[in-house]
Amino acid sequence: MSDDEHGPRPSLRPTSPSTIGVAALAGAALTLLLVARYYQHAPSLNWYNSAVILALAALLAWLAWTTRTVLRPGRGRSRAAVDQAGAAPPSGRLDGPEHALQIARFAVLAKAAAVAGAAFFGAYLGFTVWLAVQSGRLTAAADDLPEAILGTIACAVLTAAALWLEHSCRIPPQDDDQDDDRPNRN
Repeated sequence: MSDDEHGPRPSLRPTSPSTIGVAALAGAALTLLLVARYYQHAPSLNWYNSAVILALAALLAWLAWTTRTVLRPGRGRSRAAVDQAGAAPPSGRLDGPEHALQIARFAVLAKAAAVAGAAFFGAYLGFTVWLAVQSGRLTAAADDLPEAILGTIACAVLTAAALWLEHSCRIPPQDDDQDDDRPNRN
């Protein structure tokens, strides 16, 4: 019934490219269907919607950078800086269970933001394609096109930042003690 005596092991796998693609295609298809029928009832696009998405992407990118710095402290530092400061702290060490829980929460946030960003990327892309096709006939479509392009770019940046955060949450393998049963290569 269970994987071991304590129950099933929880796991959080990286977001697969197919999940991102399906979310984007579903968003694009649904938006194309809806905008073709209900464009006259749709609210106008505003630039500040994209600004909020870009701010969220910046927050996720900052979380990715700080998480990567915590989990891989020796990376990105020159050898002289490591020699000056002494030995680099061990890679992948967390100070306690609260930090491990924080990393897990960041991973869940990143996974949700990646899928949502891809879905909204598809929605904005579908809207952008429809507006580009209709911009010669409808002046409102031509007016909404720059904001739709900006929204498409903002959602792509959000998805990329979320995937970077998800990748940054991977805990590197421990290098503390070698297994005694492995042969020594000296």
